[in-house]
Amino acid sequence: MNDHSRFASPLTRVQLVRTAAAATCTAALLLAAADADAQRNRRRQAQPQFSDATTVTVVEVPVQVISSGAPVRDLTRDDFELLDGRRPVEITGFDLVDLSLVEGKPTQKQIPVAARRHFLLFFDLYFTAPDSVGRAQQAAADLVLTSLHPTDLVAVAVFDTRPRLVLGFTSDRSQLRQAIRSLGQVQVGETVVRDPLGLVISDIGAALAAGDEVAGATQTAGGIDAGAMLAETRRELQNLQEQAERGNEASRIAAMTQGMSALSDWMASVEGRKHVVFLSEGMPTRVLYGNQGLTDEDRASLLADSEAVIQGRTQEVDQQSTFGDSSAQSAMERMLRQFREANCTIQAVDVSGQIAGEAGSRRGSLLQMAKDTGGEMFSNFTNLGDAMEEMLERNSVTYLLAFQPGNLKQDGKFRRLRVRLKDAPRGTQVVHRPGYYPPRTYEQTSPFERALGSAQAVMGGVETGDIDAAVLATGFPADSGKAYAPVLITARGEDLLAGVEGSVLPIEIYAYALDEDGVVRDFFSTRMGLDLAQAGAAIRQSGIKYWGHFDLDPGTYSARVLLRNDITGRRALVTGVLEVPGDGTVLQPPLFPEPPTKWLLLREDPSEQRQDVAFPFLLDGAPFIPASRPEVARGGEAQISLVAMNLAAGAVSVRAQVFGPDGEEVTQGGEVALDQSQASGGALSRLNGKFVAGKKLDPGDYTLTVTVTDSANGQHSSSTPIRVL
Repeated sequence: MNDHSRFASPLTRVQLVRTAAAATCTAALLLAAADADAQRNRRRQAQPQFSDATTVTVVEVPVQVISSGAPVRDLTRDDFELLDGRRPVEITGFDLVDLSLVEGKPTQKQIPVAARRHFLLFFDLYFTAPDSVGRAQQAAADLVLTSLHPTDLVAVAVFDTRPRLVLGFTSDRSQLRQAIRSLGQVQVGETVVRDPLGLVISDIGAALAAGDEVAGATQTAGGIDAGAMLAETRRELQNLQEQAERGNEASRIAAMTQGMSALSDWMASVEGRKHVVFLSEGMPTRVLYGNQGLTDEDRASLLADSEAVIQGRTQEVDQQSTFGDSSAQSAMERMLRQFREANCTIQAVDVSGQIAGEAGSRRGSLLQMAKDTGGEMFSNFTNLGDAMEEMLERNSVTYLLAFQPGNLKQDGKFRRLRVRLKDAPRGTQVVHRPGYYPPRTYEQTSPFERALGSAQAVMGGVETGDIDAAVLATGFPADSGKAYAPVLITARGEDLLAGVEGSVLPIEIYAYALDEDGVVRDFFSTRMGLDLAQAGAAIRQSGIKYWGHFDLDPGTYSARVLLRNDITGRRALVTGVLEVPGDGTVLQPPLFPEPPTKWLLLREDPSEQRQDVAFPFLLDGAPFIPASRPEVARGGEAQISLVAMNLAAGAVSVRAQVFGPDGEEVTQGGEVALDQSQASGGALSRLNGKFVAGKKLDPGDYTLTVTVTDSANGQHSSSTPIRVL
């Protein structure tokens, strides 16, 4: 999706840092003029410990309440009763998401991941004719582009001989349009970007076996004279041909149900309420249900079979034709049970374009899939969005309940849940996830599940995780091409190393820039193996800092970074607002220089770095590395650099505000004092000074907002997280 040949194969590139000295030497070369001794002797014992928390399992239960076909609004926590099995449990968390009240851009409203609607557009290329696939593509495009809410996450998958994910769950409608149009048929050249999380078109599904073929049993026919023998031989040949065809169909159904079972496992790893929009002509119902799935044109042979049974000639009758293939039925039932347990409904869409009588022999399978998972079947539609309008409205209000299960055993067994509505009027329907499995360890999950879960976390944009991490993203104009947006990511070493017993620390980093419409405009990713024999001491002392970058057009972006230990699965999702300068005035986040030796500094490969940009971070002409999350002592002071583009020339004034985690401003939280003779002017202004933290600030995390007023009385603000020690 971008033109960076440097990203040709980011997932397979492995960086191995052999010595800590190599990394710190790189930092020294970059920062030759920086003050390497500043804050070096800070007392580490004064730093608060943020990772010593007990792991607690929290189960989130999205619930929809429907009455007379419409969602019920304005319920409270006290209106619900939640049972884990037969035992009532305390509802420890409660949230309400009403999509009719959610306005604005997808990146401006953080909705809990478990409360977001997830739609997987699943194209059946196995049992569906090419013309019908075209109808399916048009129907899916209409649904995505005109009917879904901007905060809905949508993925695209296909089944040809196995299920393949074309695009992971995303709010990026442009990528979805491309995915629907191509259905994974993307030409991969040497310069094509491959996204390991599947948020940009790629195929990251693993190969699945299609299963053993189910052969139909053969019968022999008998006769009493030449004429009867000839007729019976013809009948036997016809019967054998039909059995062979049904045997092939049974094996194809086995492949489909096996593939969809794998799909249900994938969906189980996704949090929240999920809908599989299954676009298909349906599977052969005759194999599944016997003569229950026959059309009128098939019933003549059924009369002959009945006559044969009456006369005792049962050897002439195909039992599977009459009663269906029991193995196919069992496979279908198992598959649908897995979808129910994954809290996933199938919205079946008949794309054959045929009237009910002509398509009846296949629609039965679509109807069963929808009915047995709580979904609906849609047929003879002209616009899928219009057809699904009622379903979308019913699911527009979600109550998110949460509880902490007690004495949870890691036995892999499914735990059933029940949600009751107190004093519910008659006819009220409560729809919720049927249960949950105990959380699996990281090594028990597949690479595909890890990628799918990671992609969901990135698109959700809610900061979470068990690694203390931070990100700083800034934007600078470039002499050529798009603007340069350096991204500095830090992670606490003790958290990265927790649970690691080997000699190598494997780290994965995935970084994305999403515009206000949720479109991925650039990304980078890397995998590193850090040699602990050499770099372990440096990592334990503080942690790592990774320097990557985006290439972006002017605008406002959400920078989202997922960092993970690929042995333990410990991870963190951190976000930041990124303002890329254009013709307007932009104030970058406040920059705080920090010692170059504080972190184990890692950078992109030289081939990935921009060669047309100067070093962006300067303080009085000397280069420095800014802190991703500045640390200041209560009542202490720290150097600060304010970088602005297109400020009005002349004198400036600066105001600082400090906000607590609750968003409330802290009185006398701190102030910024600029050095003498600081003035703005030109395309880029650097205003240097000191930040003095308030003496009454308690240790913890805060947000510092700085507002610069220029000579034209224009006010421009930016923010950065800070930690008070």
